[in-house]
Amino acid sequence: MAGLDAILQRKQPSRLDRILAEPHKYIAQALYRLQPTISPPISRNSSDSNKLKVVCISDTHNNEFEDIPDGDILVHAGDITENGTLKELQKSFDWLDSLPHKYKVVIAGNHDCGLDPNSKYASYAAINWRSLVYLHNSSIVLNIPGKSRPVKIYGNPSSPQHGTSTFQYPRSEDFWKNKVPEDVDILITHAPPRHHLDSNAGCASLIQEIWRVRPKLHVFGHIHSGRGTEVLQYDQFQRCYEKLSRKENVVLNTLLMLWYLAIKIIFSICRITPKKGGTILVNATMVEGRKNEPIASGSISAIIDL
Repeated sequence: MAGLDAILQRKQPSRLDRILAEPHKYIAQALYRLQPTISPPISRNSSDSNKLKVVCISDTHNNEFEDIPDGDILVHAGDITENGTLKELQKSFDWLDSLPHKYKVVIAGNHDCGLDPNSKYASYAAINWRSLVYLHNSSIVLNIPGKSRPVKIYGNPSSPQHGTSTFQYPRSEDFWKNKVPEDVDILITHAPPRHHLDSNAGCASLIQEIWRVRPKLHVFGHIHSGRGTEVLQYDQFQRCYEKLSRKENVVLNTLLMLWYLAIKIIFSICRITPKKGGTILVNATMVEGRKNEPIASGSISAIIDL
């Protein structure tokens, strides 16, 4: 137990430690946070039939949360359980089934070994899925009453290798290349993309795939400290930020980020709206700390424009 306590209570690096260890990442993230707040890409004149409310949760780790708001779709981005046992899975699915959403779409995470058909702990066949839609490297098209068109959702539980958990791939592998359908509206993965809401632990292959597909909404979890929202605009500022984070042309990309940041600030002052076509990112983690304590702020709702 002493060894486990030592791991759980290990000291976190200070800001100075992070600056000294990887100054290029600190500069990139500091500049990226300075950009004006970008509203989600929603048309102001859209009717209700064009708007879709997606309630996002992830990494519940056996916890059952109250006050989950209703919406058109509930998305769970994995780590439903702590140990992936049949008992844990069924209890969590019963709780999810009790929530008011008509459509509930879930994927597994690296803790949910009972959902991995290659695991000796697999219990997939014994589970009562109730009202849940489970995606595993697969898509579903939902025809939601009252909406202007169907919604396509793709889900995949895979994350870069860390320890001996399940649903993992080597971090150096280009795992996501051409894996996500081009016409997907909502992308659900357990892992975050590199450089975005990931505490420097996301997947480089995934962010490249997002640049290619550009879904309206990407929901994920896995990295608890990355919880939050962000809007990708796929502009030169974002491109320079990602290059600088990778330590590519540090001086040049720092100068370019400063230039593009100045343009963004001027556009914001002049109320010039960025071009449409962005992606709402949601790291929907519901726990914090190394003991997975439930957070108080609850789920995150995203509204996308169909």
